Amino acid sequence: MLRRLIHNLFKNSKYSNLGLAMALLGLDLWSMPRYFFWPPQYVSLMNDDGIDALAVFIGIGLLTYAAFGTHNNRMAGVLLVGSVAFVSLIMVIELLHMVFIHQYQMGISTILCLYMILNIMDIAKNRNTRE
Repeated sequence: MLRRLIHNLFKNSKYSNLGLAMALLGLDLWSMPRYFFWPPQYVSLMNDDGIDALAVFIGIGLLTYAAFGTHNNRMAGVLLVGSVAFVSLIMVIELLHMVFIHQYQMGISTILCLYMILNIMDIAKNRNTRE
């Protein structure tokens, strides 16, 4: 059984990689309670642990989807939409930090968010919806 799950993780590597990245991104943001700091009136909302936990759960969902190898179009759609929405939100917040308060050290993570978005869109475009 375990061998089959590992085989499915490698077979569905795009979902596995995305799930791992989402889970790690959520855990990283969850571990930093004050990562976002501008605009000040939205700091508590942007650093909310519930939103970070959502990214972790989406990542676990993608890993589970890849491990069991079931091709459910609705579940894949929900997971991909949730992941692209979360990463887009993070990217926009980081861009706001860069543009308005000149925190240019967020540039690398913004570029990586853009790469993740393009990767998610590629997964969604090229996935098999017939099964």
